[in-house]
Amino acid sequence: MNKPAAQFKKIVEYALPWLVLAILFFYSYIEFFQHPFGFAWHPDGSISFVYVQQTAAPTLMVGDRIVQIGELSWDAFRSDLRKTFFEGVKTGEITAVTVERNGELITVPWSLPGFNRGEFFSQLLSQWFMAYFFWIAGLLTVMFLRPKDERWWLMMAFNFLTAIWLVAGTGLSNFHLWYSALILRMAIWLCIPIYLHLHWVFPKSLGKLPKSLVGAGYLLALVLMIAQWFQALPGSLYFLGFLIAILGSLILLIVHVFRQVEVRREVGFMAVLGFVAFLPSIVLGAAYVWIEKVPQISMFAMVSFAAIPFSYLYIAFRRQMGDLELRVNRIVSAYFFIVLLGVVGVPLFAIANLWLPATSHTVIVGIVTTLLVAMLSIWGFPHFQTFMEHHLLGIPMASDQIHENYARRTATDTSIAALIELLEKVMLPSLLVRQFVFLQFDHDSARVLLASGVDPQQFNDDRSLSGLSALKKDVLDGNQSFKSYPWVQLALPLKVGEEVLGLWLFGRRDPDDFYSQLEFPLFQSLADQTAIALSNIIQTERLHTAYQNDIKRNELGRQYLALELHDGILNKMAALMMKLDDQNLTPEFQEAYKELTTQLRGMVKDLRPTMLNYGIQLAIQDYADTLQEHLAGKGHVVVDLRSDDCRYSEEIELHLLRIVQEACTNALRHAAPTLITISGQLDAERIELCVRDNGSGFNPKENLDLNSLQTTGHFGVAGMFERGELIGADIKIEADPAGGTRVQIECKPARIQGAAAAH
Repeated sequence: MNKPAAQFKKIVEYALPWLVLAILFFYSYIEFFQHPFGFAWHPDGSISFVYVQQTAAPTLMVGDRIVQIGELSWDAFRSDLRKTFFEGVKTGEITAVTVERNGELITVPWSLPGFNRGEFFSQLLSQWFMAYFFWIAGLLTVMFLRPKDERWWLMMAFNFLTAIWLVAGTGLSNFHLWYSALILRMAIWLCIPIYLHLHWVFPKSLGKLPKSLVGAGYLLALVLMIAQWFQALPGSLYFLGFLIAILGSLILLIVHVFRQVEVRREVGFMAVLGFVAFLPSIVLGAAYVWIEKVPQISMFAMVSFAAIPFSYLYIAFRRQMGDLELRVNRIVSAYFFIVLLGVVGVPLFAIANLWLPATSHTVIVGIVTTLLVAMLSIWGFPHFQTFMEHHLLGIPMASDQIHENYARRTATDTSIAALIELLEKVMLPSLLVRQFVFLQFDHDSARVLLASGVDPQQFNDDRSLSGLSALKKDVLDGNQSFKSYPWVQLALPLKVGEEVLGLWLFGRRDPDDFYSQLEFPLFQSLADQTAIALSNIIQTERLHTAYQNDIKRNELGRQYLALELHDGILNKMAALMMKLDDQNLTPEFQEAYKELTTQLRGMVKDLRPTMLNYGIQLAIQDYADTLQEHLAGKGHVVVDLRSDDCRYSEEIELHLLRIVQEACTNALRHAAPTLITISGQLDAERIELCVRDNGSGFNPKENLDLNSLQTTGHFGVAGMFERGELIGADIKIEADPAGGTRVQIECKPARIQGAAAAH
């Protein structure tokens, strides 16, 4: 930036806020002390309030339409925004006020009353102070918002310009005092490019605008301002300019929502604050229409409009609040809560006061209302604050609950995927961390379990592995200076005993990338809990792997034993039988021999189902037929399978059959059913099987996850889940609403071959 531009920025920074404040003070003084006319009027000339009742008849009445005051007619007053009524008239002097009442012209000798309580309090309860909310927001922008870039200029202009047109337009412009009507209209024309330009770059720029377009927009606004000063524009045209500024800003915010996913929460926050800003006025306006007594407290409804400028401030300053963010969040939550209490409580109090007109009743209503508000605040505010932080401020977990909740949830996580999801979706947003890497060490190798805001590829080459070894050593030595990874602000080891299981690397963090020493114990405690959880998960996965290997070895052993029985024992028995003379064999021997060979063939069939050579559907049907024979009329087994004759890998078909067998065996062993139904769909892209029985069922509250089943000795059901994991199938065991148990198996296998090519 060149020197003249820097000097100009410094002049603006130091002088503009106080110049705007002087304008606000000036017009606020005019508001209260320079138009004590004793009555007020609507823009159409009809009298809205009469604050001073004069004894001499005729006098002014609400509803009279002004025709002329002194020498100035209403038409002349409306056509020239520089002219004002009672100009040069002193307090106590009489001026002729001509009004139209019921179709007749009446001239009222009106004595200018000067300062009076009715008019003062009417102005006091108006919206004049809203301008100061925007001025404070503008001052905070000038003093604290960094960097001093395009957004800094626009935020400052937005707040100061809004403050000016608000103070000029709160009743003053209706009286044309001190060029207020012209100032209002000129400020509105300048608002158009500033409002639109601000909402193009806020909360996040939609792109770079052509300088010619920006310059043309501001030049057009300047031309309209000059034309307005010389009253070359229609008097009400500025309403169109105001609509363009407001609607254009809303449209740009909607564009942000659709084009920038990352700012949707900020825009939603602004929308909610805008709704809260207008909600009290809407509710009180409705109450006034009904009971006609609420306007005395309309000033308190206007306080809620502070939400508008401060919503912009919160979004702009959130990354720069440091340790104050938690307090500011609580202030925001308390502000919302107070506004909602007021929206509900004040109209109820007014209604109760209307129905109970006695003074003693009013006191009782006030006491009861106070007690109810106190009870609601004590009970409801903590829940409301949690809701605000979670849903509106984007903080999934309150900071004072992080340690307790994290310990509880990691104790139940049984997989690395669940641990990563907890970190990514809950913990990191709660800690306002935007850059984070979770590394796991396994002997001399390292792998990235989670990378947020960081490219994980930087950890995948040989050079990075050596750098990680050095980083690991630095962290264990307590060194927090990382030359190889300059983005790292904080690194914590994940240790169980002397074993280092991994590292947590923290980088950018809202609002200012600062990690306070006071927070280190919390971060280290979370890292220690993660190390314990990771150690448990690793041990569990090793057990699962060992169990799955046992299943595979068991299947190989079954196949070997089946082969030995079939090709060895049965063949030798058949050869031996052929060498014997049937005439020398007793019937008892032959019957025993036949029964033994049948049992051996049954064992071979169970060890290695031969029908799997023809597909899973026929294998399940064959198993069901065998099971039906064993039941001997004590129950029924029904098979209802639909298939497109596709085939799956040998492993998938074998494990599916074993799962179905185990489900049926468990039902017969524990539930005493009279009917077992095996149904489902066998397609090339999807397998769905369901084994349902009508037995006694099981306790639906019983934990059926794999770890619990192994702990409680349910190894058969655990084997079903293990086999499901081996082939990527999901298994659910549920209590059937009609009675009994339902086992559902779902799998999405890759198609292996068609039926025509089967073996």
